[in-house]
Amino acid sequence: MRIPLQLAVIFAICVAGEFLHRIVGIPLPGNIIGMVLLLALLCLKIIKPEQISGVSSFFLNHLALFFLPPSIAIMAVGDDVLSKWPLLLFLCIVFTLAALAVSGRCTQIFIRKQEYRENLALRAERHAQRLANRTSSNKVKNGGRP
Repeated sequence: MRIPLQLAVIFAICVAGEFLHRIVGIPLPGNIIGMVLLLALLCLKIIKPEQISGVSSFFLNHLALFFLPPSIAIMAVGDDVLSKWPLLLFLCIVFTLAALAVSGRCTQIFIRKQEYRENLALRAERHAQRLANRTSSNKVKNGGRP
């Protein structure tokens, strides 16, 4: 897809998210709903990653520019931020530790599942080898007959 069409797809999904937020009343910001919609469309393979890769690469390459408006807004309310810095620091530390704990736990769960699957595959392979060995040894005992 060409870049303008890719951009139109991304903006259409963003507008759909805003629509769901304002008209339907889903209590999440429209841009978050739009990202969830995009994720759902990608997971369901309705939209293929190649169809939006050009504009996605552009946005990712220029991601720093998207942080300018919020940074300027924080500087505009700098006195309020400075007066509450201990609380903000505490919240940053708590949520960082929470994110680390949840990420670590999820990683452990995924590793255990992977090890379980590998163990099952190894067991199945060994079982198949034992059956094959039994069959071949029975043929030898019976003079080549099954």
